Amino acid sequence: MGSWEFLPNPGREEEGLGHAGIETFKGSPYPGIARECSQNSLDAAARTADGTPEPVHLVFRLLSVQSRDIPGLSDLKVTLKTCLHQWKDQKKEREFFERAVKVAERPTIPVLSIEDYGTTGLVGPAVKGRPFHALVKSSGVSQKADSDARGSFGIGKNAAFAISNLRTVFYSTIYNSGNGRSSLIQGKSILVSHEQEGEPKRSTGYWGKPEYMPVDDPAALPQWLRRTKVGTTVASVGFAEEQGWQWLMTESLIRNFFSAVSNGAIRFTVLASENEAIEINASSLAELFGRAEVREAAESTGTTEDLDFSAAMLAALTSDDAENLIQHFDGIGTFRVTILQKEGFPRRVGILRNGMYIADNLRHFGHPMARFPMSRDFVAVLQPEDRDTSGLVRDMESPKHDEISAERLDDLVRRRTLKLAMKKVGDWVRGAIKSATTTPGEADILLDEMNRFFSRPSAGQSIPDPANKNDDPERSKITVNALPLKPLVGSGDRGESGSAGGSKRNQKSGGKTAGQREGRGRGAVGGRGGKSVSYTGLRNSLSDRGGVRRLAFTPDATATVILEIAAVGVSSDEALAVRSINGVPCSKSPKIGLTAGERVNLDIEFEAPYLGPISLVLSPVAEDSNAN
Repeated sequence: MGSWEFLPNPGREEEGLGHAGIETFKGSPYPGIARECSQNSLDAAARTADGTPEPVHLVFRLLSVQSRDIPGLSDLKVTLKTCLHQWKDQKKEREFFERAVKVAERPTIPVLSIEDYGTTGLVGPAVKGRPFHALVKSSGVSQKADSDARGSFGIGKNAAFAISNLRTVFYSTIYNSGNGRSSLIQGKSILVSHEQEGEPKRSTGYWGKPEYMPVDDPAALPQWLRRTKVGTTVASVGFAEEQGWQWLMTESLIRNFFSAVSNGAIRFTVLASENEAIEINASSLAELFGRAEVREAAESTGTTEDLDFSAAMLAALTSDDAENLIQHFDGIGTFRVTILQKEGFPRRVGILRNGMYIADNLRHFGHPMARFPMSRDFVAVLQPEDRDTSGLVRDMESPKHDEISAERLDDLVRRRTLKLAMKKVGDWVRGAIKSATTTPGEADILLDEMNRFFSRPSAGQSIPDPANKNDDPERSKITVNALPLKPLVGSGDRGESGSAGGSKRNQKSGGKTAGQREGRGRGAVGGRGGKSVSYTGLRNSLSDRGGVRRLAFTPDATATVILEIAAVGVSSDEALAVRSINGVPCSKSPKIGLTAGERVNLDIEFEAPYLGPISLVLSPVAEDSNAN
């Protein structure tokens, strides 16, 4: 039953292996298929009478299928050999088809079967506008029942082809129809354009009934393609198996869907064999984050920090100590932010939607969320609070659901509205984090451990100071200098601040100041080695524009200097990146020209809002420096 048919190509368009949708997932194929199939299954979750989604169970099962049980394999092998012959001059295509022919000639062929349960299945019939047609026969189209569905562009369907050495996938589904339960089964290959019996063919072909239609009677199909329960099976034929693939899948599943797993919306089973099952559910989730195999998988894909970040977000969502704030924003909807403080947390913000991790920033709305000066260690989770808000966020997501940008919207008015609203969301999140994680300054600090060094007036006996002629602290003696010294305020070699440093730790290079302590090299705290330019009359205030720092000072020397500003902390200072000076964009450590005795007035805008105390260092630029 059924045969392979490739689409006609009357225009003789040339199509190679560089299919944009498949190439999207080639860099990380296992995490790609894990993420995309999971979100599609969650979108298709069956609902109870009151509209609540039922729990979804997704199974990743590795099968070893006899070649005779692969529908239409003999026809497909002929096509593979034809493509190899006609594209042998192209290195990429020649290597792919040589490998594909060898795989197709094996007596048994590996198949990764991805089966979901607790879903509606791919509802048919196989016509335009129905989910089955949208998955199997559409490009750049999704057909989702909910406005806040996790998938949006339909590009995720290509992930299954990225893990197939034959670029061939079978779909099998059972869904409830007006006549009871119905079945649809179809195969699809995405190869290259070619000629068959003198007729030009496109790269896409289908297995099934004539006219590219799916089979609706599963009785004649091999057992591995048959389903007995409502749901969908997506099977990648010629699975590109890699050692430890099951842990690569597991790592991606827990890293991206920890929230949906934790709240019971979905659970996973990964079967490398019938005797080796990895169960991912609410009770096993925390243990899996610490499994050595999961950690090794993350190291191999460079996602260890992201895995730790997801573990921290899970802790925030499940902790009684977390702070939860909810706010409504006109134009976008209602959001919830969850903040948990703990030593060692990465000080990052994660954005989730419908239990799926999306991104860690709102950089397209002016909030990169990369720095949080003066904050204690924390993790924050931002989520839409309702389905309408979630639907609007979904419209701004990239095809891989790893970025949010209003620029994807064609409606200019809607784009502007959402950009303004999301910028306010970012302002709110930053403000909430600052309020929750920054310790306010105290006017007085009691240091009990210093008491023994100071006498009390009631003690009767004073403590003499060998270095001070005034041996009675209760009876002050004042000595007036004949020639009072002019106090210098600032970070120069004679200024009150020692932030310019003394000698560098590396004595072989760099300048040397009059300071006694080691500097930290380049930076706002240690200066840049050498002497900095001193100044007097520093004035520091916030302008009426808000978020802009107004500085005024008088330099004691004529020079070109690098302006270095730092946030003053209790234990250390932290450099502040400058965005603009007097409204003009500049480098993060800008240069300015100074004239001795001439007053300087600057309006400074930082990369990230900062309202706390600062220090200022003016580091002279070497004469032969050509740095910007």
